[in-house]
Amino acid sequence: MSLTTNTPPDSLSPKRRWPVFVIVALIIALIAVILVKGYIPLDFEKHDEEKTMPAIKVIISNGCGYEQLAATYADHIKDKNIDVIRLTDTPKPIYNKSLIVVTGGDEQDLKRLQKMTGIMRFTLAVSDNPEAPFNIILGQDYEDFMKK
Repeated sequence: MSLTTNTPPDSLSPKRRWPVFVIVALIIALIAVILVKGYIPLDFEKHDEEKTMPAIKVIISNGCGYEQLAATYADHIKDKNIDVIRLTDTPKPIYNKSLIVVTGGDEQDLKRLQKMTGIMRFTLAVSDNPEAPFNIILGQDYEDFMKK
Protein backbone atom coordinates (compact mmCIF):
# COMPACT_ATOMS: atom_id res chain seq x y z
CA MET A 1 0.00 0.00 0.00
CA SER A 2 1.44 3.16 -1.04
CA LEU A 3 0.38 6.49 0.32
CA THR A 4 0.06 9.24 -2.18
CA THR A 5 1.00 12.79 -1.47
CA ASN A 6 -1.24 14.23 -4.14
CA THR A 7 -3.94 16.55 -2.85
CA PRO A 8 -7.34 16.69 -4.44
CA PRO A 9 -7.54 19.33 -7.15
CA ASP A 10 -8.90 22.69 -6.03
CA SER A 11 -12.10 23.45 -7.92
CA LEU A 12 -11.35 27.20 -8.00
CA SER A 13 -7.68 27.31 -8.82
CA PRO A 14 -6.26 30.70 -9.85
CA LYS A 15 -6.72 29.77 -13.50
CA ARG A 16 -10.41 29.06 -12.97
CA ARG A 17 -11.23 32.08 -10.79
CA TRP A 18 -11.01 34.79 -13.45
CA PRO A 19 -14.26 33.76 -15.22
CA VAL A 20 -16.07 34.07 -11.87
CA PHE A 21 -14.65 37.57 -11.37
CA VAL A 22 -15.66 38.57 -14.91
CA ILE A 23 -19.23 37.36 -14.36
CA VAL A 24 -19.49 39.21 -11.02
CA ALA A 25 -18.11 42.39 -12.63
CA LEU A 26 -20.66 42.15 -15.47
CA ILE A 27 -23.51 41.73 -13.00
CA ILE A 28 -22.36 44.78 -11.02
CA ALA A 29 -22.03 46.81 -14.24
CA LEU A 30 -25.54 45.77 -15.32
CA ILE A 31 -27.01 46.84 -11.98
CA ALA A 32 -25.18 50.17 -12.19
CA VAL A 33 -26.55 50.81 -15.70
CA ILE A 34 -30.08 49.99 -14.59
CA LEU A 35 -29.83 52.41 -11.66
CA VAL A 36 -28.22 55.21 -13.70
CA LYS A 37 -30.70 54.96 -16.56
CA GLY A 38 -33.56 55.26 -14.10
CA TYR A 39 -35.23 51.94 -14.70
CA ILE A 40 -35.50 51.58 -10.94
CA PRO A 41 -36.49 54.82 -9.16
CA LEU A 42 -34.24 55.49 -6.19
CA ASP A 43 -36.23 58.39 -4.76
CA PHE A 44 -39.62 56.72 -4.48
CA GLU A 45 -39.87 57.67 -0.82
CA LYS A 46 -39.52 61.37 -1.70
CA HIS A 47 -42.40 61.15 -4.18
CA ASP A 48 -44.61 59.68 -1.49
CA GLU A 49 -43.55 62.45 0.91
CA GLU A 50 -44.55 65.14 -1.62
CA LYS A 51 -47.98 63.55 -2.08
CA THR A 52 -48.70 63.82 1.64
CA MET A 53 -47.99 67.56 1.69
CA PRO A 54 -50.67 70.11 0.75
CA ALA A 55 -50.81 71.25 -2.87
CA ILE A 56 -49.09 74.54 -3.69
CA LYS A 57 -51.48 77.14 -5.09
CA VAL A 58 -50.20 79.06 -8.11
CA ILE A 59 -51.28 81.43 -10.84
CA ILE A 60 -49.71 80.70 -14.22
CA SER A 61 -49.01 83.69 -16.44
CA ASN A 62 -47.99 83.69 -20.08
CA GLY A 63 -45.11 86.17 -20.14
CA CYS A 64 -43.87 85.71 -23.69
CA GLY A 65 -47.03 86.03 -25.79
CA TYR A 66 -47.25 82.51 -27.23
CA GLU A 67 -50.87 81.57 -27.70
CA GLN A 68 -52.37 79.23 -25.05
CA LEU A 69 -49.00 78.81 -23.32
CA ALA A 70 -50.36 79.11 -19.77
CA ALA A 71 -53.03 76.48 -20.45
CA THR A 72 -50.51 74.14 -22.06
CA TYR A 73 -48.15 74.48 -19.09
CA ALA A 74 -51.01 73.96 -16.62
CA ASP A 75 -51.80 70.72 -18.42
CA HIS A 76 -48.13 69.75 -18.26
CA ILE A 77 -47.96 70.11 -14.44
CA LYS A 78 -51.37 68.60 -13.69
CA ASP A 79 -49.81 65.44 -12.22
CA LYS A 80 -47.63 67.38 -9.80
CA ASN A 81 -48.75 68.56 -6.37
CA ILE A 82 -49.63 72.01 -7.76
CA ASP A 83 -53.09 73.59 -7.66
CA VAL A 84 -53.52 76.07 -10.52
CA ILE A 85 -55.87 78.84 -9.35
CA ARG A 86 -55.97 80.93 -12.50
CA LEU A 87 -54.39 81.36 -15.95
CA THR A 88 -53.41 84.84 -17.12
CA ASP A 89 -51.33 86.78 -19.62
CA THR A 90 -48.89 89.47 -18.54
CA PRO A 91 -49.75 92.99 -19.76
CA LYS A 92 -46.68 92.99 -22.02
CA PRO A 93 -45.02 89.81 -23.39
CA ILE A 94 -41.47 90.84 -22.49
CA TYR A 95 -40.18 87.87 -20.49
CA ASN A 96 -37.19 86.00 -21.91
CA LYS A 97 -36.72 83.86 -18.81
CA SER A 98 -39.35 82.08 -16.73
CA LEU A 99 -39.58 82.95 -13.05
CA ILE A 100 -41.60 82.44 -9.91
CA VAL A 101 -43.07 85.52 -8.24
CA VAL A 102 -43.43 84.96 -4.50
CA THR A 103 -46.43 86.96 -3.29
CA GLY A 104 -47.03 85.31 0.06
CA GLY A 105 -45.55 81.82 0.18
CA ASP A 106 -42.87 80.59 2.51
CA GLU A 107 -39.36 79.43 1.66
CA GLN A 108 -40.13 75.72 2.05
CA ASP A 109 -43.01 75.92 -0.43
CA LEU A 110 -40.82 77.92 -2.81
CA LYS A 111 -38.17 75.18 -2.71
CA ARG A 112 -40.82 72.52 -3.34
CA LEU A 113 -42.23 74.49 -6.28
CA GLN A 114 -38.76 75.03 -7.74
CA LYS A 115 -38.05 71.32 -7.50
CA MET A 116 -41.35 70.34 -9.12
CA THR A 117 -41.14 72.86 -11.98
CA GLY A 118 -37.41 73.24 -12.49
CA ILE A 119 -37.79 77.03 -12.51
CA MET A 120 -35.11 78.35 -10.17
CA ARG A 121 -35.42 82.12 -10.76
CA PHE A 122 -37.70 83.92 -8.34
CA THR A 123 -38.51 87.40 -7.17
CA LEU A 124 -40.39 88.72 -4.16
CA ALA A 125 -43.54 90.80 -4.56
CA VAL A 126 -45.11 90.34 -1.15
CA SER A 127 -48.76 91.32 -0.96
CA ASP A 128 -51.12 91.60 2.03
CA ASN A 129 -53.88 89.51 0.49
CA PRO A 130 -52.57 87.53 -2.50
CA GLU A 131 -54.88 85.37 -4.58
CA ALA A 132 -52.19 82.68 -4.59
CA PRO A 133 -48.82 82.57 -2.83
CA PHE A 134 -46.94 82.06 -6.11
CA ASN A 135 -47.20 83.26 -9.69
CA ILE A 136 -45.30 81.34 -12.36
CA ILE A 137 -44.47 83.64 -15.27
CA LEU A 138 -43.48 81.66 -18.35
CA GLY A 139 -40.81 83.24 -20.52
CA GLN A 140 -39.40 82.30 -23.90
CA ASP A 141 -37.38 79.51 -22.24
CA TYR A 142 -40.59 77.68 -21.25
CA GLU A 143 -39.64 74.59 -23.28
CA ASP A 144 -36.74 73.92 -20.89
CA PHE A 145 -39.26 73.39 -18.09
CA MET A 146 -41.71 71.27 -20.07
CA LYS A 147 -39.18 68.48 -20.72
CA LYS A 148 -39.56 67.00 -17.23
